[in-house]
Amino acid sequence: MKSTEKIVLFLLIMCGVFNAETDEVKSVMEGDSVTLNTDLTKIQGIDLLLWRFGDKGSTIAQIDGNDISYEDYELFRGRLQLDQTGSLTIINIRTNHSGLYKAEISHDTGTSYIKFSVTVYESPSVIAGAEAEMKSISVMEGEPVTLHVPQLQGNELIVWRFGDEGKLIAKHDIEAKSSPLYETDERFRDRLKLDNQTGSLMITNSRTTDSGPYTVKISSNKKTLYKRFTVNVSVPGLSPGVVAGIVFVVLLLAAAAALVALGVFFYRRKTSELKNQKLEISDRQNETSEISEKLKQMCK
Repeated sequence: MKSTEKIVLFLLIMCGVFNAETDEVKSVMEGDSVTLNTDLTKIQGIDLLLWRFGDKGSTIAQIDGNDISYEDYELFRGRLQLDQTGSLTIINIRTNHSGLYKAEISHDTGTSYIKFSVTVYESPSVIAGAEAEMKSISVMEGEPVTLHVPQLQGNELIVWRFGDEGKLIAKHDIEAKSSPLYETDERFRDRLKLDNQTGSLMITNSRTTDSGPYTVKISSNKKTLYKRFTVNVSVPGLSPGVVAGIVFVVLLLAAAAALVALGVFFYRRKTSELKNQKLEISDRQNETSEISEKLKQMCK
């Protein structure tokens, strides 16, 4: 059976089946990695494999025998990983890496081509569940808010988003050495500042409408880091401690007033009882006097 398979494979190669161009479409999120797989096990006697990029077909990597090498191409510097199977991995990918990739394989029976169409897009959200570190920040309205991230190394892509919908508000490609990009959003107009050295985001003159979740994705050639922040902007006023103190004093005064009122009540009640007792004694004295007078009259 194995011999039959080898014969069929040999006939297919001779007929030029592997000379046909095959297309594969790849979609990947900016900052992630993508692998373009080539199955070279079906091709015998490979002499040279060239990976080309773009409409001009510029060579970016190659395998010559057992030797793997990469062209000095600024766009892909430090991002390409080619293994002996011929598969090419692009790490920390950017939108400008979108395009046509072609594997050109020279072998005993001719040349074969495998093409990949790669599209790099921005994700609708950068929240990564349990992977994302969470931090809560509370400030008073009007105060600045700084969302800190770890020190950058120099080749990171930083993407800041706001709200449950993950709306893009700021973006910076450190490697490209370009200025930070701030999305047009009336909520944050002219109040966002991204630190070129650290990637931290500052919100000046904070407002209550700035309250909510913030997420950042930092992609480098080594790893991808996620962080989340929950910001709460409060209206200026008395602090909770001061409010609690005022409530305590009010309750204390109310209790004192109640005690005074109770004392007055008992005082008035006691005074009333004494008056009644005096009246009762006076009445009894009068009755005694009358009886005494009557007894005197009877004895005469």
